[in-house]
Amino acid sequence: MYNQKAFEILSSSISSAVFIDEKAKDFFSETPVDSQIPEEQLSVDLFNTFRDNGKSLMVHKFQKENLDNPKTIEYLFSGKDLILLDWELDKVTGQEYSLQLLSKSIELPYINFCCIYSRSTNFSEIPLFLTAYFSGLTKGDFNTLKNTYEYLTIEEVQGRWNNSENDIDNFFNENEIDIQNLPIEGLADKSKKDILKYIYIALNSEKYIILENDVNNHEIIHFDKDSFIINNTFVLVLKKEEETDKYYEKLIRRISDAIVKNKSSFFQLLGLEMQTVFNSNERFIDETILKSSTEALFSFRNYINDDKIFGTIIKKLLLEQATLNLRTAKLKLLESDFLEEYGETLINDINTDDLMRLNTFYNAVSVKSLNEEDIPNLNFGDVFKGTNNDYYLCVTALCDCYYPDKIENNYYFVKGKEFNDTELAILLGDTAFISYLPNGKAVFWGQPENPSLKKIKQRNKIVDEENVNLLKQRLNELGKDIEGLSKNISKLNKFLYKPYYIKPKTYYVESNKMTDDKIKIWVFTNKNGDTDFNDIEIKYITTLRNDYAQRIANHAFGHPARVGVDFVKLKP
Repeated sequence: MYNQKAFEILSSSISSAVFIDEKAKDFFSETPVDSQIPEEQLSVDLFNTFRDNGKSLMVHKFQKENLDNPKTIEYLFSGKDLILLDWELDKVTGQEYSLQLLSKSIELPYINFCCIYSRSTNFSEIPLFLTAYFSGLTKGDFNTLKNTYEYLTIEEVQGRWNNSENDIDNFFNENEIDIQNLPIEGLADKSKKDILKYIYIALNSEKYIILENDVNNHEIIHFDKDSFIINNTFVLVLKKEEETDKYYEKLIRRISDAIVKNKSSFFQLLGLEMQTVFNSNERFIDETILKSSTEALFSFRNYINDDKIFGTIIKKLLLEQATLNLRTAKLKLLESDFLEEYGETLINDINTDDLMRLNTFYNAVSVKSLNEEDIPNLNFGDVFKGTNNDYYLCVTALCDCYYPDKIENNYYFVKGKEFNDTELAILLGDTAFISYLPNGKAVFWGQPENPSLKKIKQRNKIVDEENVNLLKQRLNELGKDIEGLSKNISKLNKFLYKPYYIKPKTYYVESNKMTDDKIKIWVFTNKNGDTDFNDIEIKYITTLRNDYAQRIANHAFGHPARVGVDFVKLKP
């Protein structure tokens, strides 16, 4: 059922594609198809079947000079939903050209799918070529790996990443590969399967195309056999099958069947379906605004008297218009019968890291290419990191962020700390004002109140026996070992269901423009009658979505207005 949904979504989302091959038919040469060159016939068949299914396919006969012409690259990729890219664009030496073109296509956020489309004799090796090229490691890094693990042979490592986790663990132990002491910084965050691939590539490095120094700014988010997710693009390795692929539906079926095997395919397809629905049915402008006049709009602009603020307000209105209309969209992947059936096929073994990433998606959105033009000023919901794992959340009203002169550049922030126990952070969720950030950290804002340091009677304990059983049940549902749960009761007593005090604090911000993702804030301190004015440089991490930031802000500003009362009490 999932395969069928994926096929339907993929088919409806593709409207324009390009087939790039140095042996492709030159449609403007006015020569007959050369039967000795299979790619020429494949070019014609692909063109015809796409056209017959209401799709556009451009066939391009590649020349290596194309790589140095930005306009040609724009011509090839602009507005394309699917790239069919040959692997050897100049016989065997053309593999590097293919990698360069692939890299350029990945840089374009609107391209969702790129197929390395080949009949190459080294077809099975293509995924390792992609791993080497997009690893983020330089030739020097691979040489370091090679020198460190030279006691291993290529045969010992080859293909072992396909074995069970226990087998891989045993291999690491037997060969003294210490995850915490790897010779390349950052590799410890990779899976052992990926590390084995890197070691194999290093031992056999002369075979692969590895960048010297300037590595590309791409990240392999997930890899599953012949499918990658690199940045936001699905990259598939697909064999050319002329007799099958001359039929549009069979080709798209092959692509969709490969996609669904990837761990992250559901999210990618869900986003793709929403994008398709939006492109097909939505518009930012409706008849209400069309009945108004340009003069009225510019009158409002003149009243605002600040084009950056005016632009932000108009974009916000347009986005809200689209959002309100899209909420009625009917998505295939959210149909109840499909969710019920597909959910039953999933393994109920949830990874804590995956839950953290999902929560991060829920509560935060990170802005890429942060600079003065993209993000003109400090805004409500922005999260920054300072020293000593201190975090700062801007809770200044958005209107004041637009006009810092009104508040004399005095911004409200709340301060938070890293919450190192990620499992407990997930259990607590919104009961403890915790935020989940894209740097993999959970941050706890504020401090739980403790009205009395004396012992509380058993009947008044925050986490009583009933709650412990509920937590045990939740841990069981998460597939976690409940042994030692009682050791965590003190932690849960500290946080769960307690009232919280989140203190809003004023910081002076000399310039609200972010430079290299950083701003400088100033704070007054008064100790023993001595007043200091200290500056703190903080680095932008992410922006909390409005609902999550507003909840924290409401609590921070609402708490001082609360009234405390004292009654006569009996000692416990």
